Amino acid sequence: MKWFPTFLLCVSLQAQAQCDFTEVSIETSTDEWGEEMSWTLYQALENGVSFPLASFQGQFDGTTTSQTLCLEDGCYFFSVSDSWGDGWNGGEISCTPALEGFMESFTLEDGYEGYLAFQVGDGVCDTSLPGCTDPNALNPVQGANVDDGSCVYLETFVYEDNSETIQREYIYYHPESAPANCPLVFVFHGYSGSAVDIMEYSEFNAIADNFGFAVCYPQGSLDSFGNAFFNVGYDFQNNEDVDDLAFTLALKNHLAANHSLDESAVYATGMSNGGDFCYLLACQASDVFQAVAPVSGMIMQDIMDSCNPNSSTNILEIHGTNDDVTYYDGDPTNQDGWGAYPSIPETMAFFVDLYQLMDDGTVELPNLDSTDGSQVEASAWSNEAQCPRVELFKVVGGGHDWPGAWGNMDINASMVAWDFFDRTCNTGLPLTVESIPLHPESIVQGTWDMLGRPCPSNVPGQLLIQRLSNGKVQKVVRFKE
Repeated sequence: MKWFPTFLLCVSLQAQAQCDFTEVSIETSTDEWGEEMSWTLYQALENGVSFPLASFQGQFDGTTTSQTLCLEDGCYFFSVSDSWGDGWNGGEISCTPALEGFMESFTLEDGYEGYLAFQVGDGVCDTSLPGCTDPNALNPVQGANVDDGSCVYLETFVYEDNSETIQREYIYYHPESAPANCPLVFVFHGYSGSAVDIMEYSEFNAIADNFGFAVCYPQGSLDSFGNAFFNVGYDFQNNEDVDDLAFTLALKNHLAANHSLDESAVYATGMSNGGDFCYLLACQASDVFQAVAPVSGMIMQDIMDSCNPNSSTNILEIHGTNDDVTYYDGDPTNQDGWGAYPSIPETMAFFVDLYQLMDDGTVELPNLDSTDGSQVEASAWSNEAQCPRVELFKVVGGGHDWPGAWGNMDINASMVAWDFFDRTCNTGLPLTVESIPLHPESIVQGTWDMLGRPCPSNVPGQLLIQRLSNGKVQKVVRFKE
């Protein structure tokens, strides 16, 4: 979703002995999958500005929570979301007294996000709620009344492979903000997942908007069990002959022929099975993919054994030590039936040795969310030229997660991956704001932290990413306000 400008302010709402405006009781009820349900209430001000007033994040099924607010006359809206993308599954919000636009209970019927606009008191509300308004798109926003051009659709790709005509599907997003000859990021979904799902929870489209690159979400084919997958040679799929490498390379060529893309800046990331496929790309398509960033992924032992790349592909792995699907310690004897695969430390050591890299050390990242039960350690290996690089974001206590979407909330896996791609074959060293010589036309248009959150540019002691008006991106750290 593309957000209109907001003031990112924290508001403490305390119970008041007397309300001089309209006292409104907001009741939120969860049903099934309550932890997926959330909302934020905004007051709509003038000139497209909105002010956050209250929020809710579900934790348990079948619970009811009440909040009492004192609302002055004006226009308001709920921005609602479901982290799984299938609506609220019986959850709803209601208010007392009934208000114009909010007469009865409201639920997110389907999808990831939606709006509910309502009015307190008299007057005319003109609330613009931007989003995809096409119900036939993959990402319609319930309640959106201004189409912001964010609608995406599954596209069909037909290509020839060994004299056979093959038809596959994918999602392609090329933001208007992307400069000519922009980078391309492939994002591969997990086993039994979909291109739509990972597009939504990874939020790579929003990152592409901010930093000017294109994103492609390939759709896996169906295996004999009816589950979508990318073929890396799992033991229980030994009868599958889908050549996803040929599909990916053909799709890359198709996109490059029809869009303004930089073929020297092609990257890949993916979740679980999609992350496993990233390792196959690093070994068998290193001349095409400059960097890969598997999340909760692993390299199959037979892919490692035959890995003899033509060039070096930068590797970043994000992995939880308590991952109960793709074990951090590996499964060398194939007890789970996926096939043998080494531990994550052994995988990192393999590429470090292959590329003849040196240990740059390990740092503990700030534990920004003490409630998620995990903390991140970042390790890096490089050579004197800082290229290639191998990095590991070890999520101590983390599970089979995409950090930032679920599980660990200290980092945003998508932002970490893009930052890694963006500094591929660069020094990766942060600069001070004061030391960057900006051209007069190079105005800072936006500043984000490593969680992907918009923030002020004067935050001391924090690594920040800034987009400039000339289309370039810089990483900065300010040592004083």
